[in-house]
Formats: sequence, C-alpha cells, structure tokens
Amino acid sequence: MTPLLGAFIKEPKGVHFDGQDNAEQILLFLRQHYIVNLRWVLITALLIFSRPMLDFLLGLGNTSLAQILPPNYHLVANILMSLFTFGYFFTNFLNWYFNSYLVTNKRVVDIDFYGLIHRRFSEAPLRNIEDVTNQISGFAQVIFHFGDVSIQTAGELREITFENVPNPDRVQDTVSDLISKIKGESE
Repeated sequence: MTPLLGAFIKEPKGVHFDGQDNAEQILLFLRQHYIVNLRWVLITALLIFSRPMLDFLLGLGNTSLAQILPPNYHLVANILMSLFTFGYFFTNFLNWYFNSYLVTNKRVVDIDFYGLIHRRFSEAPLRNIEDVTNQISGFAQVIFHFGDVSIQTAGELREITFENVPNPDRVQDTVSDLISKIKGESE
C-alpha cells in the first residue's frame, strides 16, 4: 500500500516529516483504520442523494421542488447544498488523511490536525518510553482488528495515544522491540 491512502505501512518510501533527522528512518506509518471513516462517508452519501430523494417524495404527493421554489432559488439551493456536501466530505477526509502516527528508529510521533488551520505535533524519544499497551474493545474493533496504542513516557508529555490504528498488537510489538534494543545498547 502506498502512503497516499494507506493506514498501516511498514518502512514507507518517500515519507518525511518536519524535524526528521538525517539518520532517522520511519519504520511504521499509521493512520486511523478505514472503518472509522464509514460514518462520515455514509452521511456524505445521504447528503448527495437527499435532493433526488426529496424530489421523489414530493413527486408522490403530485408536487415538485420546482413548484415550491422559484427557479432562481432552485439554482441557489442546489449550489449551496453541493458546496455544503463537498465541504463536509473534504474536511473529514483531510482530518483523516493528515492525522498520522509515526514510529521511527529514534522516537514515536503523533501529528494531529484540527480543522484546516491547527496542527499539534507530539513526540517521545524511545529512551523516555516506559510502557506500551494496546486496547481493542467493541464489536467493530474486534472484527476489523483495530484499536488504540497508549505509550506512557517519562517526559513532560505523559502519554501519546495512537487512536483506532490497524493491528495495534503489531504496533505495540514494534515499539517494545525498539525500546528493548535502545535500552540494551545504553547499558
């Protein structure tokens, strides 16, 4: 899977982030599981098909939207509904696409985007990580095998959480192996 739309990518090619060191390699590139997008994708589909459904339902009563609204308002209503639908879809897609989690050979990184203009970048060096746990709970998470990975640190930021990532057990195992390697080299 390419980094373009992937949710779990081992050693991605062509992926870089702000503040990445020259010798730093990205080992895991993660996004939330695809299934968490189902809600806003279904709402977008409902918005797209709401206009034809409204016309159909009004047609059952021997009327139409063209009879209710003047022609000029009809065009404006279509444009506004299209813009709203596109904006809803685009904002949700960008939030999913740009919220990413990285595991490198030196640290773990959590990049969160809120809306279109706010970004939060959290990181924890591997040597500061004290505990890594994963949690899968709920029917959908068990069936589609995704969940949360909580990383406890000794630094200023007490916890980094990778939310709804695919294969949380593999993520936990990778981070734990890296921590063991780092702490084994320093002793």
